[in-house]
Amino acid sequence: MKSILLKASMMLLIIGSIAACSSSNNKESEKTGKEYTSAYICPMHCKGSGSDSTGTCPTCGMDYIKNDQDNK
Repeated sequence: MKSILLKASMMLLIIGSIAACSSSNNKESEKTGKEYTSAYICPMHCKGSGSDSTGTCPTCGMDYIKNDQDNK
């Protein structure tokens, strides 16, 4: 009886782990905000930062860097 409960618990744990990892609702991968699409962006990608000209991030105070494919 103990063996059956152990196996059932392990199966539920495995199924739960697979279901949690395969979630397709990953909002973190959406990089469409101003902090990703502007010409100059904050290196920390602070929410709402970014500009079409050089400057500093209003959130963290870091200097903006030129936005290229390596920064996205």
